[in-house]
Amino acid sequence: MKSTSFPKWLPIEIKEFYLENGVKNLFKWQRNIIDQSSESQQNILFSAPTSAGKSIVAEFLALRVAQEGRKVLFILPYISVAKEKLFHLQKCWRRVDITVAGFIGPNSVPPNDWLAAVCTIEKAASLLNRALTDAWCDKIGMVVVDELHMLFDSSRGVNLEFLLCKILYWNRTAAVNPIRVVGMSATVPQIKSLGEWMNSKVFRAEFRPIDLKENVVYNDIVYNSEGEVFGEEIRRLESSRDVSLTLALEGCRRGKKQLLFCSSKADTEKTSLDLAKLLDPLLKSSPILKDVMEKIREGLMAAKKRLDQLGSTDKCLLLSLARGIAFHHAGLTIEERECIEETFRNGHLLVLVCTSTLASGVNLPAETVIIKAQSRGPSALNSTTYRQMIGRAGRMGHSTEDFRIQLIIKECRKMFFLLLKSRTEKHGNRGQRTFKGRWPKDLEASNNHLS
Repeated sequence: MKSTSFPKWLPIEIKEFYLENGVKNLFKWQRNIIDQSSESQQNILFSAPTSAGKSIVAEFLALRVAQEGRKVLFILPYISVAKEKLFHLQKCWRRVDITVAGFIGPNSVPPNDWLAAVCTIEKAASLLNRALTDAWCDKIGMVVVDELHMLFDSSRGVNLEFLLCKILYWNRTAAVNPIRVVGMSATVPQIKSLGEWMNSKVFRAEFRPIDLKENVVYNDIVYNSEGEVFGEEIRRLESSRDVSLTLALEGCRRGKKQLLFCSSKADTEKTSLDLAKLLDPLLKSSPILKDVMEKIREGLMAAKKRLDQLGSTDKCLLLSLARGIAFHHAGLTIEERECIEETFRNGHLLVLVCTSTLASGVNLPAETVIIKAQSRGPSALNSTTYRQMIGRAGRMGHSTEDFRIQLIIKECRKMFFLLLKSRTEKHGNRGQRTFKGRWPKDLEASNNHLS
């Protein structure tokens, strides 16, 4: 896709920041949204594949509002990714004297002390209630909702829906200064009807800057996304029936940075230990792996030292870490997870074995993503989760070629091929809540909804 220049109104200090971080221009689809969004104050909803550059569009639009003196809220679903966004915006926007505050965890800042805020869903709801109660809601100019597909989450989706309802109701009843909503996601379902509910202008981009190779492994046979046999039959390890170990070890042999998704916390721990044990004989036969281990040894020692300082007593984690393998799930403390994330991000882990919550919880790019898929039960893989998982591979600025997705299945082969082809979320979305799409008029029945 053709690229284009930054908007003329973008401050030179901001341009320099993005240039320093490797963003030299915009893709045409990004510039189209920015230019068309300047023509009106209508809400905006857009969908584009992971790593296509959605965040930059939202940041540019929000910056323009902040420069006009109105407050901007960024809403993200998880603490880890909210912290990442907070640090990014603080580094960037301080160059134009815009204060960015974080409403994450127990943190709270008076409204007069910030112009932009990064919040989790629940903190944003609390902040909006406060703005309505204390009569400063008219000072909010824009709300950016990242990972808008969380509307369909079975546990937290209703919180985000009511938050948006309040904003829509405010816009409907406020005489002046409506709040503009910018929603974005790589996997948002029902985007057309959602756009109608939010009174949004809808954009959809299919462009992905880096191509991914999506494969399905079924009965040790590798198929491409069209269902055609691809490559040779996988030879499983004699010591294990788990084909994911074979695939992960092959990636280690080639020195690839890998994420391996499992369906449960127990499986992540078992898989990481099994991988660590199998790496020892591989080190003797693979010069590439031996060289990689030498390069990451110092980083692994630093990670172990950090975990010791945190008082970590998880023997499984420490044993696997010594071989460049680690696991990541909700059973670890926040500090332990952050340590593992940083170690992987710095390229000091061969394989990070994790549960599905990592798929959208934090930006951890990989060269290969391996998914041990479940077809039924509470951990059944759906299209939205799958799209989030594969979005970890082939991210801009982190790697350049040979990005692979290996989806391992044991049954229902046809269903998974439909899942791979699904771009409209029509297949495999079990386990998600049904989005009600409450209209702002539903709030008129009770003022309690506004407090």
